[in-house]
Amino acid sequence: MPATILVCPLSWGLGHATRCIPVIRQFINNNCRVVIAASGVSLALLQQEFGPAVEYEEFPGKEIRYSQGRFFILKLSMQLPAFLFSIYKEYRWIQKQVKRIKPDIIISDNRYGARSKSAVSVFITHQLFVRMPPKLRLFQRFVNNINHIFISAFDHCWVPDVPEAPGLSGDLSHYRHLPFVQFAGLLSRFSAFEKYKAAGVSDQLPRNFFLVILSGPEPQRTILEEKLKEALGEEVLVGFRGIPGKMQLEKTGNHFWFDHGNPDLMGWCLENCRAVISRSGYTTLMDMAVFGKKAVLIPTPGQTEQEYLAVLFNKNNYTVSLDQKDISGLKDALVKCETLSGVPEVSDSGLLHKCIDKLLQDTEKNQ
Repeated sequence: MPATILVCPLSWGLGHATRCIPVIRQFINNNCRVVIAASGVSLALLQQEFGPAVEYEEFPGKEIRYSQGRFFILKLSMQLPAFLFSIYKEYRWIQKQVKRIKPDIIISDNRYGARSKSAVSVFITHQLFVRMPPKLRLFQRFVNNINHIFISAFDHCWVPDVPEAPGLSGDLSHYRHLPFVQFAGLLSRFSAFEKYKAAGVSDQLPRNFFLVILSGPEPQRTILEEKLKEALGEEVLVGFRGIPGKMQLEKTGNHFWFDHGNPDLMGWCLENCRAVISRSGYTTLMDMAVFGKKAVLIPTPGQTEQEYLAVLFNKNNYTVSLDQKDISGLKDALVKCETLSGVPEVSDSGLLHKCIDKLLQDTEKNQ
């Protein structure tokens, strides 16, 4: 009897939902019944991606908003009690769905409450070791201990990286070995494709362009979009806003914009662009690693994970790191980035296949 899989990505931006796409594909290829539980833009993206091939549930959850002013960490910390309460509400909601849907396996991408003793529960994260901002570094060990307690409540923890340090995530996943961790390889929706066709749109696009990929929670996503439009001026660019909507081309001067793109269109743009301009979100980096792209990374202000990754890749001469407040230097950064090696292509030897095959085999034995 085919296994029932409940997939629950966190709904902060599109990154968590996007990296669940190859996981969902694998389960579909194994003839599993897949139920996606998500909300907001994440749910909309996955509905557009999979259509009627899977089932959907609206999974309510707390959405964090990233401050556009000063005191980012203070404002984010003030949302912490609501975040912790949301974990409790997630757990309660999951128990109700388990009784109704009867999943054999629950896949949770960074939803700490999406687990149950009645199903094999898998937690996906690349942040085994949370990096605190300098003023709160004193609490880093405490925060990471709490993080590990939450994660260890799951049956498995999959890290979307390779086991060999530093991998793509550096100290976020490789700071030290944790016994409950399995490395699942890079999770990119572009990994399964060999040749990209832009589905009839490419003939409308330029051939010598920079690619802008926007992502992350509001209002910072919109703030960066407006800054990039101004900073790039007459430069030729193709941009993806990272919001659900019609895959319809909008052209203003030398700027070609889409709200979002299917894998063929975005894959074609990644293959053919001169360089990428984006946040240093981990899912975006995994997508760029498929193509070994050169890039300028602009971390979300105050988001320590993105700041760490941007600095790490800059230090290794893969990409250029540019603070959002220094956006006026973008054109110089683009010139420099084209002299660097780009995001390294990482071979993961089919780690995701192995993780899923073993998970399904173990689940079948226990049925």
